[in-house]
Amino acid sequence: MKWTLLVVLTLFSVMSSAQAKKNSSTLSLKPELSLREKALAESKVEGLAKTSATDAQVPGMLTLKDPRPEIITRSWRYFAGLTAQSFQPEGIAKKEGSGAFDLGKNDQTFMPGLELGVLSTPIKTKSVLWKLGLRGKAGFSSQGTSLTLDSGYQINDARLNTTLFSGGPLLTLQWEGLQSVSLTLSPQMGSVTYTQTSSNEFATFSKQSGFESMSYGLDFALGQRWSLFTEWSQRTLKDNTEIALQKDNFELGTKVTW
Repeated sequence: MKWTLLVVLTLFSVMSSAQAKKNSSTLSLKPELSLREKALAESKVEGLAKTSATDAQVPGMLTLKDPRPEIITRSWRYFAGLTAQSFQPEGIAKKEGSGAFDLGKNDQTFMPGLELGVLSTPIKTKSVLWKLGLRGKAGFSSQGTSLTLDSGYQINDARLNTTLFSGGPLLTLQWEGLQSVSLTLSPQMGSVTYTQTSSNEFATFSKQSGFESMSYGLDFALGQRWSLFTEWSQRTLKDNTEIALQKDNFELGTKVTW
């Protein structure tokens, strides 16, 4: 009887342990999802898994880009310079009632000038670097002069002012092994104005004419931004037979580039 009771107790404990394990495993399972929740979960997984053709990055694949942003934002270099030259007025200015004024009788004068421009980034062909750009130039001089009218009247307070304006394309060439020196070529179109002022109205006049020129120069870099340059210009008047313009001009200057 004692052994029978022991066996019954043992079987009861084993069955109780198995039932407890089954209940714990049942509690640990997640609650079953509804059909709607399962469909939403599957759609999210598929959306993450899909990739578009633009997202694919294959080594060696040729990619086409729109060149317009690069062209618009391409870096340009700007420059400003101060120049100086010796200038000789030439020609004859005629005024009705006063006669003719020989401008060549005036002495040579000092003409300071200013130039502004823009240059492209270098274009390399073999060992030569090319730069294309535009520039504008202006110069002004003023000198006192004495005049004698046809009537013999002397005027001592006259002043002759000369103004030059020009502009045009610019080409610079550099050798790759000597980038501190640049050769510049610049065809220009511009105008020259001779204006004489005086307290006597008979001694006043203003004469203007257009001109064409071709300039050749050398630019010597002193650093990243500063440079010195020399330039020789040949100028020819276009539409005036009265006044004249000094044909050959030599200029010196300095400029900064940024």
